[in-house]
Amino acid sequence: MIPILAMRLRFRAERPLHLPVYPGGLWRSAFGKALRDLCCITGAPNCRGCPALAGCGYGMLYEPPVRLPENRGLASHYNELPQPYVLSPVGRQPDERSALLDVILIGRAARRWREVLDAAAALRLGRQPLRLVEATPLPISGELPSRPGEAAVPQPPPAPKRVRVHLLHPLRLRRENRYLGPQDFDFRTFFTTLCRRISMLRAQEDDLAPLEADYRWLAERAQAVHVADACLRWVEWKRYSARQQREIPMGGIVGVFTAAGDLEPLWSWLWAGQWLHVGKGTVMGLGRYRLEALQ
Repeated sequence: MIPILAMRLRFRAERPLHLPVYPGGLWRSAFGKALRDLCCITGAPNCRGCPALAGCGYGMLYEPPVRLPENRGLASHYNELPQPYVLSPVGRQPDERSALLDVILIGRAARRWREVLDAAAALRLGRQPLRLVEATPLPISGELPSRPGEAAVPQPPPAPKRVRVHLLHPLRLRRENRYLGPQDFDFRTFFTTLCRRISMLRAQEDDLAPLEADYRWLAERAQAVHVADACLRWVEWKRYSARQQREIPMGGIVGVFTAAGDLEPLWSWLWAGQWLHVGKGTVMGLGRYRLEALQ
């Protein structure tokens, strides 16, 4: 699939943190400002046309190319490419002055881990400065990295016949130009959206060949997967966009469902998606899920 570096960051504030219902958008904005302040060498008001962008940590994470060359597979047909990172809040902490954030760096972006930690050490959430207390590597393939900053490709266990999928953060899936509600959810859309995301992330890696996959055949296999015991609901939240000067609705599906059938050809994709997330808003941690194999 694609190498991933995952870290859990623990922060501490001097005063209680008053975070929104879902703080993913706030974390993304704060990290972007801290990383740009750290990396920018030109002082330009924006990154358009910057000659240093290709070698800039902020540019790699927040300003990926708009479009790839034709020889980069599926991703060559899209005008908007996914950014190679995920910032995923880890619940609310009992201590209101503490916060946890999972940072996932994807592919070449993993090489920028030192800059990401330096930005984390200078982070301000809103107007409040945070202290980075701890940065802990998370295992990708069942064991911790052998050295700091080491990325790994997720290695899944054997595929089960049934799996329970826990949708931990709001899942925003689009089909026919509209977002799906709990009553519209289907496994095929979930899986094909994940396939497209992983393929586009992989295609941005200059030193890796684009994924070779029969996407039509995979979609047919996903169509045959049976969804049962679904307990899904819609969670509404909004984030403020400084660029658009308005609040943007960001609701999505949370809950749990069971997928049963021939999961073997789909399993490596599903497994990797636990770190890469799926749907819209993944950089803010949306679309996070966890798999639970069933007997």
